[in-house]
Amino acid sequence: MYMALHRIARWALSASLVLVACSDTATSATDLHPEGPPMIEQVRLKEVFTANNIPGLQRVVFGFGTHSDATASDEHPVMTAAASGNRLRIIMDELLRGNFLEEIQCRATIRTSSDADGAFGKVPVGDTPDDIARCAAAQDVLPVRCPGSDSRSVCICELDGGCLVGTSVTVPKGQSVGVNDVDHDGAADATQLIPGAVGIKCGTIDVPADPSMSYWNPSGDQQVPAQGGFDALGPAVVLVPKPQLPTSQDCTVVFGPSVVDKDGNQVCAPPNGDITAGCTPGDTSAVHFQVEPMGFLPQGISDPGQSRTSPITLRAPASIDPASITGITVTEGTSTPFTNFTPSVGTMSSTNLLTITWGAGGLAAATRYTITIPTTVTDSYHFGPPQPIQISFTTSAN
Repeated sequence: MYMALHRIARWALSASLVLVACSDTATSATDLHPEGPPMIEQVRLKEVFTANNIPGLQRVVFGFGTHSDATASDEHPVMTAAASGNRLRIIMDELLRGNFLEEIQCRATIRTSSDADGAFGKVPVGDTPDDIARCAAAQDVLPVRCPGSDSRSVCICELDGGCLVGTSVTVPKGQSVGVNDVDHDGAADATQLIPGAVGIKCGTIDVPADPSMSYWNPSGDQQVPAQGGFDALGPAVVLVPKPQLPTSQDCTVVFGPSVVDKDGNQVCAPPNGDITAGCTPGDTSAVHFQVEPMGFLPQGISDPGQSRTSPITLRAPASIDPASITGITVTEGTSTPFTNFTPSVGTMSSTNLLTITWGAGGLAAATRYTITIPTTVTDSYHFGPPQPIQISFTTSAN
């Protein structure tokens, strides 16, 4: 039952704890601020930087907002946010209604969805752990314990032909398929961020959150704990972009209009996270950061002494569009075109790797070669490097 209470806290406590944890005269780091619209105080994200002539280093910083315990290296405008593998922590000044941020896993697909597998359902406002538990009952008693006519029942089938649970049970439209609760603790085994609840806007590009990796954390405040540091500040939405961010673009965070606090106010962002300045509900444009540019770093090239036959691998910060690599050229010496090569892009988890494979006979000995990557070689959003990139090396003598 403890786990059930813990999981449902994402929804129930988001609305109720604010009544006991906050006051209109809140001034300390442990206070929240329920008056007015819910405001973004800080956004933490991963940036790429160079130190001691070593490029490609990464660190997590405050890209928006400030904190009294932070130094200049901890908080500053981010101009090179990591395009891949980023994780934004959007820290709020008050609790949001978790019902409009996360949904729970059901026993079957209950809706048609292009964003997820459809086997997740929203939790009605006002639901308690008991409401979730009764809809986690055995399949044969669900029509009585968790009837579709009850406005607080969850995992209601929305498909006209009914919803298939397992291989043999079809639940009619309008009835509950049941909460997926394999461990029988009275709570859903998994949650996910509601598609469209929170995302990232980069120019005209909408970058969605990864529903299974992103989540709402209603705990925390502005006091930095001994364990977790700045990355434990809260309450916060943790947003993992899917699949990546477009390179060289200016981005902001966006909340769906349904995401509100207990008073029905939409999320906004005050200038630099200063909650005393206030902001207009629904306007989060004050948050912005720049994504690192498209580029290509050689992996393990020896210069001089590069192998005459081994492929050369170049790493980009984001997935490469395979159709864009046809313009790559190689020059032998100062000006002689070299055409005995094939460029290719990796697959699966290696879509950010560009490999140059030499044809039969390989490269000439003790010769200078230059690989030129034009701006037409792009990431998956079709953004290329700011200028052509050249990688030069001299082959081994034998």
